[in-house]
Amino acid sequence: MRNIQRRYARGFTLGEALTSTAILGILLSLAVPAFTHLSLNSQKNSAAQQVRSLLSHARSIAVTMRKTTSLCGSRNGHSCVKTEIRFFIVFVDRNLDGKADPGELIRQEPVPPGTRYQVNASSLFSIRFRPNGTASSYGSIALCPSAENRYAARLIVSSMGRVRSARDSDGDGVVEGADGRPQSCPA
Repeated sequence: MRNIQRRYARGFTLGEALTSTAILGILLSLAVPAFTHLSLNSQKNSAAQQVRSLLSHARSIAVTMRKTTSLCGSRNGHSCVKTEIRFFIVFVDRNLDGKADPGELIRQEPVPPGTRYQVNASSLFSIRFRPNGTASSYGSIALCPSAENRYAARLIVSSMGRVRSARDSDGDGVVEGADGRPQSCPA
């Protein structure tokens, strides 16, 4: 008599497939918020570094060229605005009118899409550096890659021309402005 061997197809049972899918779903539900937080934090740091670099560049140009140099946000690449910024521009403001006239523009840099900025300066909408490196128009630039205030950042330019980042002094995860109030994301 012949021994009949049965061959079984190898694979997953329905129960194993459902269990694996459920475990994968749980792991993804834990990983996605952490990845989102990491991504938004990285965008905030990158945007802050871009603005810090541009402020340093504007100050350096002022000292090197011995001319008042401005940095501001712009929608069109020439005139300064406080919000709805699409570019940052650095220009030598020869006539001190607060906008980049022909021949004054030194650098124009687009902002990352989705990141909102707000320039709060002591005069007009620009941060201005004198030929000695001090700021004749000082203030701050707020930025936010998300609508959540915990991802907001603020770079503060002192009258001496130094740039510093606002800090979270009360430990709630949101940086505070000079007035001690939590930083809110620009509209």
